[in-house]
Amino acid sequence: MLTALLPTRNRPDECARQLRFLRGNEFAHRIIVLDASEPENSAAVRRACSGIAEFRHFGPQYRMADKLAAAVTDVATPYVVLIPDDDIVLPQAIADAIAFLESHPDFVVAHGYFVAFHAHDDAIDMHRMIGFTPSIVDEQPLNRLYNLFRRYQSFYWGVFRTGIFRAAVTAACTMQVVAFRELTAMSTAILQGKVARLRSVYALRGPVKSHAAMHQSHPLFFFLHDAQKFFDNYVLFRGGIVAFIHRNDIATPPGVPLEQLLDLVYAAYLGREVDTGVINHAVQLLLGEPLPPIQFDPPALDRREPAEGDVAHRSADGDRRYIWRRQVLDAEPRDEIAISGEDMVRVERQLEHYR
Repeated sequence: MLTALLPTRNRPDECARQLRFLRGNEFAHRIIVLDASEPENSAAVRRACSGIAEFRHFGPQYRMADKLAAAVTDVATPYVVLIPDDDIVLPQAIADAIAFLESHPDFVVAHGYFVAFHAHDDAIDMHRMIGFTPSIVDEQPLNRLYNLFRRYQSFYWGVFRTGIFRAAVTAACTMQVVAFRELTAMSTAILQGKVARLRSVYALRGPVKSHAAMHQSHPLFFFLHDAQKFFDNYVLFRGGIVAFIHRNDIATPPGVPLEQLLDLVYAAYLGREVDTGVINHAVQLLLGEPLPPIQFDPPALDRREPAEGDVAHRSADGDRRYIWRRQVLDAEPRDEIAISGEDMVRVERQLEHYR
């Protein structure tokens, strides 16, 4: 029914923990680990896969999209999910997404809420909502594209119909930088069908730093790093989407230049990523002002005790607390976000195996 692709690179401990988590939750689907580690770490990843997952090694010339495109050619199941080595995709939520897609053939992806978390020795601290925008259900493909990017939140970790995922990552391989590879995958998927956001916690995203450089993965920092390359790559990206729309005979508004329409759709997202204060700081640095460099990393989350409005539960054996911050439980907009007590219990039960 489902194949899980788990890419990893030089994170053998995180990969092993992820595999133990899936096994502990009786994840019964095929798992393929896509490893790009250095030899010593790769050997550790291979050992962690024993009896749980298939191991495949890729050389440094393979980018993430290349690995996914190569692996998905061997996927025969109707559904596929991408599971990171450092975040948590909940197996029960994956099962719910499959069940939804089985009964809704016009949807191509299903996922749910994404919550930021930090794991301490004796606590899992769930402190911020980061993925919550509602399902995208427009009948017209370009309306779906607009409604994705006017409030952009990626669904890359959702459960995909395999053919949709294959087309998305194949298209992404033609892009030169991470940021536009993601936007290509999301654009081509949403143009092919609806995307469901189920109203329950689907995944937890941790603080582990991405392998991708910030100037490769974030559009603003790509622009600051090399504005000419940013615009060159944007034009390449837009051209790829135009070609995809024409190749798939997707209807466009009569009399409206498609490139102009796409420019405005993507500006709805890219414009929100612009921070003029950061741009001014970058200009002053280029002019020789004695300023500190622009910091790319968010501040670390300090350990703190539950406060008023937070909810904390003890694990069954008492050695861990699950802390749900008020910023998660009372997150806005309230008509889009609602985490029930039943959902909290379900999440905590699965997290017992994340050790």
